[in-house]
Amino acid sequence: MAFRVRVIGTCLAAFLVCTAERGVVFSQTTGDGREQSTVRIERGDLAVVFRDNSTSPRNLSGVASLVNVKSAPGFDAFDPDTVGASAGLNFEHIISGHNSPNNKFTPRSGLYRLVHCDASSVKLVRAAEDSPWNVKSELTYRVVEPHYIDYEFRCWPMDASKFGERGYAILFFANYMNDVIDPAVHFRGRESADSPETWISADAPKGHRDWITGGNYRSISADDLKYDDDVEFRLNTWSYDWPRIAKSFYYGRAARDMTLILMFDRLYSERDQIRFSLYKFKLSKHPRPAWDFQYVINKVESGAQYGFRGRLVWKKFESRQDCQREYEKWAAKLGDGTAADRN
Repeated sequence: MAFRVRVIGTCLAAFLVCTAERGVVFSQTTGDGREQSTVRIERGDLAVVFRDNSTSPRNLSGVASLVNVKSAPGFDAFDPDTVGASAGLNFEHIISGHNSPNNKFTPRSGLYRLVHCDASSVKLVRAAEDSPWNVKSELTYRVVEPHYIDYEFRCWPMDASKFGERGYAILFFANYMNDVIDPAVHFRGRESADSPETWISADAPKGHRDWITGGNYRSISADDLKYDDDVEFRLNTWSYDWPRIAKSFYYGRAARDMTLILMFDRLYSERDQIRFSLYKFKLSKHPRPAWDFQYVINKVESGAQYGFRGRLVWKKFESRQDCQREYEKWAAKLGDGTAADRN
């Protein structure tokens, strides 16, 4: 027992030194509803740092650092080096189907307050007037033993006319990974309309005219999103025709034999959908892909509430079957175990 305490203490000390070198100033409260620039939460095997938008885009909001002190001490899940491209569960874009200077990076600018809710959770809060899209949003993170971060995103678009005639909104979330052993994301899907469900290893190959170092994957039942000819920022909007997603989770293989699993409480409906994204712009120098995802509102209505729930898992990789069991176990607890599999 004494040895275990010394090891964990050493790991946490290394973690604190690492994050201090990255300019992190920690909240000293235990969660009293006050606003903080950064908050550190230690729970189970995880030591997590959350950050607000006050120094963005140099230091991004969301999960600033994620360390499993038991399975990979001293190893941050997310890129510890690249300024402006180092965070997890980072709200990165709101994208429409028409040309607009606001199609990229607007959630990274302006006020996005971080509230320390309690000993295990924080919330990012953005007022509609602080968003060029006039979208109010809340993104809640809760650290759950032994190695989970549960997240919930809610938003209220206040002016549907801002999304033009096409009417959809892509809300894009980034995970800038540290070193991985395989840049692909792995999910349950189908290779073609006539093929059975199987495991897909998606590595975002070239082929589409708007491919720029990566691409996007949609549900079996979803159509591709159309966008105007004059749209300049389009790399996150198009999607591969096949393969497509059958289950609303994916995993990736990181260094230190770790795995990152992301899962969601929905996949596709007439109202909204989840899409997976993989970008490889760092791979020429480092094995550090961006394992991203999108929440798409198919037809924005003014004042309506939208959103989703999900879980991030950061632990030792066992098998792809174990990754699927993590998803199924979590989905069953949502109250309707089939809700996460809507196609």
